Amino acid sequence: MANVMANPTNFAPGRINQYVPGMKYSADVNYNAGTRVNFGAPTAASANNVANAVNMTTAGTTDLSAVLPLPEPYGRTVSYVAAAASTGTVNLNGYDYLGQPMSEQITLNGATPVAGKKAFKYFRNVTYTASATTLSIGSAASLGLPYKAVRCQFETANQALVAPGTLVAPVLTDPQTATTGDPRGTYTPTTAFDGTTVISAIFDMQNDVNLSNRGGLYGIPQFTN
Repeated sequence: MANVMANPTNFAPGRINQYVPGMKYSADVNYNAGTRVNFGAPTAASANNVANAVNMTTAGTTDLSAVLPLPEPYGRTVSYVAAAASTGTVNLNGYDYLGQPMSEQITLNGATPVAGKKAFKYFRNVTYTASATTLSIGSAASLGLPYKAVRCQFETANQALVAPGTLVAPVLTDPQTATTGDPRGTYTPTTAFDGTTVISAIFDMQNDVNLSNRGGLYGIPQFTN
């Protein structure tokens, strides 16, 4: 069994891109069994902890650089919701847990929340088209992963064994786009998030690269505007 992974954000220099192209090996990764990923104690989902009631009356950009990083060690997907009917376009710009710049584009669905596909850790800004409403962005249900994961073996909650959750496979599209999913995949645990239950899981990681020698453990480079 692989070692419990430390939270890299405790040691990583802020805003320095630590992405390594085509990375094949890491001391954290056990290819013969499985790699344990410790997610800490994820907090409950929020509708507005990233942006709250941003006025979309005119098209524009709102700075989010003062927003605190999401506490989950490898970032987390976010959700987008308008206060009233809107089919406007939103672009969220930020960074993953490696400090790699990234962007996501979604189309709003009235007042129904739209779940993003990419795991954000830090935020730069959000741009939007004009709509007669307001926009809120908050943390969603899926967690980011440290490496490109292809299978979850099992999950633990406060050290007790539980069934594995749902792994969304890494997106291998090269280059990535504003609407593709996360290049390392995302994970939705079986265990509910409450800010106190420590969640970990065992994954099979993959370090393959494509014919252009792109990919590896960190996946295809993130798309950014």
